[in-house]
Amino acid sequence: MIRIAQINLYNTMKIKLCLLSISLILFFDGNAQSNTQLEDFLKAASRNGYSGSVLVAKGGKIMLENGYGLADREVKKSETAETVFSIGSITKQFTAAAILKLEEEGKLKVTDKLSSYFPQAPDDKMDITLHQLLTHSAGFEGTIGDDYDNVNAKQFIEAAMQSKLLFKPGSQYEYSNVGYSLLGIIVEKISGLGYEKFLSTKLFGPSKMNSTGYQLPAYSKDELAVGYQNGKRWGAALDRPWLADGPGWHLRANGGILSTVGDMYKWYLSLKNNTVLPKTATDKLFSPFVAEGPRGLSHYGYGWVIQNVEGTKIVWHNGGNGVYNAIMSFEPDNDICIIVSSNSNDIISDKIAIQVRKILDGKGYDALPESIKHEEDEFMKSPVAEKIKTAVIKEGALKFKTDHKNILSSAGFDFDNDMILEASAEQLLAVGKTEEAMALYEVYAQLFTKIVLPWNRLGKCYEKQGNKEKANECWQKSVSIRATNNPAVEWLKKR
Repeated sequence: MIRIAQINLYNTMKIKLCLLSISLILFFDGNAQSNTQLEDFLKAASRNGYSGSVLVAKGGKIMLENGYGLADREVKKSETAETVFSIGSITKQFTAAAILKLEEEGKLKVTDKLSSYFPQAPDDKMDITLHQLLTHSAGFEGTIGDDYDNVNAKQFIEAAMQSKLLFKPGSQYEYSNVGYSLLGIIVEKISGLGYEKFLSTKLFGPSKMNSTGYQLPAYSKDELAVGYQNGKRWGAALDRPWLADGPGWHLRANGGILSTVGDMYKWYLSLKNNTVLPKTATDKLFSPFVAEGPRGLSHYGYGWVIQNVEGTKIVWHNGGNGVYNAIMSFEPDNDICIIVSSNSNDIISDKIAIQVRKILDGKGYDALPESIKHEEDEFMKSPVAEKIKTAVIKEGALKFKTDHKNILSSAGFDFDNDMILEASAEQLLAVGKTEEAMALYEVYAQLFTKIVLPWNRLGKCYEKQGNKEKANECWQKSVSIRATNNPAVEWLKKR
């Protein structure tokens, strides 16, 4: 289950979207005006293709809690505030809270080593700590299998222990679903309960969250949002194959929890009021332990992203699987909470959150286009993208590949912002500079090793040149990074 920062478009744009969406001061006191604008915007968004649910709260009071668009297009069932959706990688912070709950109970420590729970851990993994798993600094790959490959815990552990680490534990950051699934297995080992049962007993129950989990809430099909991908019906979350006690371990504990905006707000209140965890534990959840990018624009805590923008601390996370997507963000000092879900990849939750935050800040909102296909569209007119395009043409493909860091730096490139590279490459293709665009895609893939987009585009370039072998190599590399929700899978099948 991806976070809108790792293995696809959602992952790649998370810092940019959310930094914009929650970059703020204090929002003004015109709540009545804000409420009207929020409703106007969300109704307009639903007319333009958005479907999902939204909750906005300030100062302990819910300003808005509603559904928009259709939860099931075929039967014309409307979204409501009670519609159940997949929260994606926001699941990770529940796993982190479970680990801290066990630490509070004296049953483990975040400084414990992996070998304490998995004696079979090989030499390169035996000293990995729970802290490193929690902060994505253990060195594990992003994924080692498909969300719906129903591997059990034993099979997952074997695969994880046999996988190759990307770097020495503790030395870097690499967003990893693998680490959080291992944490979920540890929760089961130490508690003697199933992962979902532990969450239900220790976290959800005390928070009065009755509509959150995998299977224990016993959802009826009518409660679930149906997912749509590129306009086509994908189905509800529970239509996909799961094990008898929940999803397989490629998904369990790192993603896929189902919930409602109301339940997630109850969770926010529990964290805020230290209902289920003491302040010492929530302080850990929200501590900026590891920088997510070279510029340190955001940091990862325990299951949460932490940013400090103009003196304001922002805590957030998002997630999705290319169909469902969601975001939850809050500002502890201002007591502002925004929760948005979407059951379609046409207009994703982050887009809605951006506009909601602008309204709360008294800045109004931008009209949404009828369809939002790719986030790179926003960058096509970027002056930096134009400078990169011009520089690549001037220097030539070979020179750019050998001296790309200096060339990109001179153009003002933000090395956390990969979508500028996509925009630049598209501009090069538009003016017939195919070789230069391909060089840019190669550099893109080199700088952002867990993103499939440059490999897919590069493969298409080779395909147009008639080089099927090189196209296949690119797409095979893409699929090795992400085996699901990836068009390269279908392209390879047609070969």
